Amino acid sequence: MAASTVVLSEQIRPWHNAGLRFLFDEDGSIAQAMTDAQVAASAQPAPVAQPVSSPVAPAQQAPQQYQQTTQQQSAQSQPRQNPQQQPKQPTVQQPQQKPQEVPSAQASQQRPQRPAQQAQRTPAVPPRAMPSLVIHPTNKPPEEWPQQWQNYWSKVQIPSPVVWTYWALGDDLSGHADPKRREVLKKLISSLNLPRGTSSFWPVAASGEAADELTPAPEIFLAGLRRLRPRYSVVFGSKALKSFMPDSTLRPYLFTQFLGHRVIALPDVDYLVRSPNMLAPVIAYLRTTIRLTK
Repeated sequence: MAASTVVLSEQIRPWHNAGLRFLFDEDGSIAQAMTDAQVAASAQPAPVAQPVSSPVAPAQQAPQQYQQTTQQQSAQSQPRQNPQQQPKQPTVQQPQQKPQEVPSAQASQQRPQRPAQQAQRTPAVPPRAMPSLVIHPTNKPPEEWPQQWQNYWSKVQIPSPVVWTYWALGDDLSGHADPKRREVLKKLISSLNLPRGTSSFWPVAASGEAADELTPAPEIFLAGLRRLRPRYSVVFGSKALKSFMPDSTLRPYLFTQFLGHRVIALPDVDYLVRSPNMLAPVIAYLRTTIRLTK
């Protein structure tokens, strides 16, 4: 059977160009329109065949135009893809050298380490510090203390918010008092305007038969501090301070907490006697450090 030429309606041409090849003609209107078009075409001289409009013989179309039409139809029929979602082409990975490095790393771990490497890996252990000397207050009551210390204890005020001490205090309380030291201390304490009955003098060392013959008794001194319950202990001079705090690094015009109260370090009284101009800074410092309510 010879192939007949089908004339495509201009109404259907856009659909044909979009790739449409079959239509469902429910009421036969499309077939009737095509029949009318064939009748009209038979009455006219046969036109030159246009392969582009022929859906039956697409091979008769011009090669380039047919190729372009086929590419457009295939591009329109395929869903568009986001360039970011396009599947990545498999790439040939080069063999990595990590598997070769693993045995070498394991072998290096099995090798004996050098002393320098062992020193880097082993944390440095600090040398053990020598235990500091701790002086404990005596458990004996004041009536069991030596007679010299019982005399000192009889002159204190219990409790005493402020306790004063210096190395030569034992001499000054035993009849060997230095009038210059007494004058300096009197001026200092009166300048502070402390309430009456709030200060006590408690020595760190007991005097002997001769002047400047002092014997420290830190365990008795600390026992007295516990009974006096001071808020402040003013210590003049490093010799008096180290008699009961041998490891202390406290310097003048500094303080620290000790036995539940504040220990204040000041220059030695004999230094203040030799340098009267240093008394004013000491008074100014104590005014800001010692706070007592009247």
